[in-house]
Order: sequence, then structure tokens, then C-alpha cells
Amino acid sequence: MKNFNSYFNRNFFLIFLICSFGLALRLYQINFEDFWLDEQASFWVAEPSLLFEETVSRSYELDNGTHIFFNFILKFFFNFFYYDPQIGRIIPLIFGFLSIPAISYLTFYIKKDKSYLFVAFLTSINFYLISYSQELREYSLVFLLGILSILFFYKTIDNLSSSKNKLVSSAFYILFSLIGLCTHIFFFIIILSQATYLFFTYFSEKKKLLFALMNIVFILIFYIFLMFDILILQMSINDHWIKNVELSFIFDLYFPRFFGSHIMGAIYLLVLLYLLILNKKTFFQYENKNFLLIILLFFSYLIPVIYGNIAIPVLTDRYIIYVLIPILILISNLIFDLKNKKVKFLILFLIITTTLINNYGEIFKRKISKPPFKLALENILKSNTKNVFIKTPRQLIIGKIVNNHLEAINLNNKYNILFEDKEHNLTNNNQFWLLCYKPINSFNCSLDDSRSSLWKNSKKIKLHLLEATLYKK
Repeated sequence: MKNFNSYFNRNFFLIFLICSFGLALRLYQINFEDFWLDEQASFWVAEPSLLFEETVSRSYELDNGTHIFFNFILKFFFNFFYYDPQIGRIIPLIFGFLSIPAISYLTFYIKKDKSYLFVAFLTSINFYLISYSQELREYSLVFLLGILSILFFYKTIDNLSSSKNKLVSSAFYILFSLIGLCTHIFFFIIILSQATYLFFTYFSEKKKLLFALMNIVFILIFYIFLMFDILILQMSINDHWIKNVELSFIFDLYFPRFFGSHIMGAIYLLVLLYLLILNKKTFFQYENKNFLLIILLFFSYLIPVIYGNIAIPVLTDRYIIYVLIPILILISNLIFDLKNKKVKFLILFLIITTTLINNYGEIFKRKISKPPFKLALENILKSNTKNVFIKTPRQLIIGKIVNNHLEAINLNNKYNILFEDKEHNLTNNNQFWLLCYKPINSFNCSLDDSRSSLWKNSKKIKLHLLEATLYKK
């Protein structure tokens, strides 16, 4: 800790500048896009006026309670402030911002050199992490909890000889790991990686690591006690929207998604592979803390792929967002380990310049990728007709989710639009707007065939993933 304070004091302005820059990028255009369906679902479950039992019921109805912990965080936040989509994204932003100093400290704890500044820089400007810091989902929280779990896992092992520090570290390790497991089931991969690391460490050096292993047992016991029903429901799912990984996955490992393009993904992946090969001998010295990161990197891809071939496909990039922890830390640490100064400078220059150029386009020339509901309502508002029917599939829950989000936008921005969700009300109107969110309707935005002859298509507004059609008798 003294070493860290010394480094921190000497580089205070630089680390402050990096974190401030990261915060600014996450605040910039935080509500540039409206909610997509998954965010609308989180917003619907977290409605603060609901009783505890009603929130639990909605969570089970929606996704078998998979995201219940994060939804309760949102519910508390909305209850403390107010129920508005605009402010909802403050929660993931907070988690995303806190990840910058957290991963910086974790990097310094692993290796005490200036690589902690470089990893803070890479984390602060990574557009993938920025985008999930602006999305009303749990992934920025999973990333932060992954960092804290790994940090206090290391501290627990290092403090085995100090009873006081050992207990404090283990308490934080259990807490953050348990919250991580309750937030996303893929957090099990982090716990399994830590258990594997203990196994190798024990059998290579005969250290007494029983206490650290017992912490993992306690985490699993507490998780089963709290989330047993939800775990069983998740394990019983036999159908999923995710497709099995294709052959191309072997060559990119989602790096294009993590770093913004195929070129950037190739640069980061090739740099990581080069550094790993160059240091292959040191990684299997089990006292090296980087060995845990190697295990986590390996398991994050291997376990979901195996499960996908045995049961159902489950692997997608955001489910393993925490894999950016070992990727960014390993790249930062190993670059600063390079003895050849020219090679070190070349790699640093390559990563910094290409990342800045790529992220400038991602951040400042950003394109809309989610449905612009507010823009659709603004266009509807210009007409004389304020009655809006929302076209949704037969699953009533999707209709409730979309309606709830649109009504929240309408209320908070005073569009004075009347949303009607009963089809028989069509006959009571001479004209109405049909608002269609294309993906949930299989991109079929036409009026019901049995009613189409009664109405004439008067005007159509086409937006990204949305279509609004004015019908008149």
C-alpha cells in the first residue's frame, strides 16, 4: 500500500486526468440512443411503485429471475430519485467509471510499475466498455465486480499469515464474488478460475491455502441459499436465442467486438499473443499472479463453448465482458516487461494511436443502432392524430414492456400522446398511428389482415428499427 501511495502521489495528476477523461466519455451523449428491448425490460421490472413481491414476480415472468439483483439496484435508485429512462443510465455509468481506478489498482497490485497508468488509459477509452456504461443492463457492474473479486482474491492469499488482514480481505472477496454470481451466472467462470489457480498453487508449492478454498465454498453455499430456484430455472432452459459459435470465432475471439473493428481486434489479439509467447516460461511459475489471468482468459472461452456443444449455445461477447480484465492487464503488464525499448515504444505507439483514431470515430461520429422512440413520438406529435397503437407480438409481456417505456417517455417529455393497447378500440377512432418496433414483430409492420380493408394507409414514417403508419377510415 505504501508503494501504491508513493506512485499515486507522484502520478496523481495523470491518473486524475485519465479517470476524468474516462468519465467524460461515458457522460458524453449518455442518452444519445433510446432503450432497446432488453433495457426496456430492466426498466419495466424496476418500477419503484411495485411491492417487493410484484418486482420478484415480474422478474420471474420476464427471464426466470436471471437479472433480479441488478433490477433491485435499479428499483432502489428509481425510488430514491424518480422513474425516468433518462436518469436510469446513471447507474451503469457509475459502475463503468469506478472500473477505471479499480482495474488500475488491481494492475498495480499485480505488478508495481507504471503499467497501471496504461491499463487505466485503455479502460477509459475502450468504446465497448463505454457503450455498456451507457446501457441499462448489468454488464458494467459485472465488469467492476470481476475486478474487485480478483483483487480481494489476491489479497486473501497474500494475507494468509496476518489474521486481521486475512479476515478483512476474505470478507470483501466473499461479498463481491457473491454479488457477482447473483448478478450474472457467467461469474461462475471467475470463481472456477480462482479455484483452479489455488489447485495449481497448492500442488506446486504446498502452500496452506485451505482458508482461501473455504472462501470459495462459502460463496457457493451462500449463492445456492439465495438463488437456488433461479439457478434451477436457468439450468432447465433448453432453448436460447444465441447461436453456436462459428469457425471464424476461433480466429477473432470477439476481439473485433471488444475493440471496435476487425483491424483493431487483430491488432490487440496479435499483440497479446506475441507478448504471451514471449513470456511463456514465466506464466507457469505459479507464484506469478498473471497465471490466474491466463486461466481466466482460457476458461472464459473454453467453458461456454463446451457447454454450448453439450447442452445449448450460451456464448456471446457481453456475457464474458469480464474477459477484458485479463486482456487489458496482460497487455499492459507485459508491454512494460519488454527489455527492448524500441519494440516497447513501437507496440505502445501502435496501440495508442490506432485506439485513439478508431475510438474517435466510434464516439464522436456515432451512428444510431437502437430504435429512436423519442424521434418517432416527435414526428407523431406534428400530426393532428395523437392516438397510438403499438404493434406487438402475441406475447403480452413484450407489449407491457414496450408500452411502459413509451408511456414513461410520453409522461416525462409531455408529448400528450394517448397509447392504446386494446385492439377493439380501433373502431372508436377515425384515424390512428400504428407504431411498430420491427425486431419484435419479425419486421412485419402491416395492420392485422382482418382489419386492413377498413383503413387506408395515409402516411408512413420509417426510422431505424421503427415504423409509424397513420391509418384513416
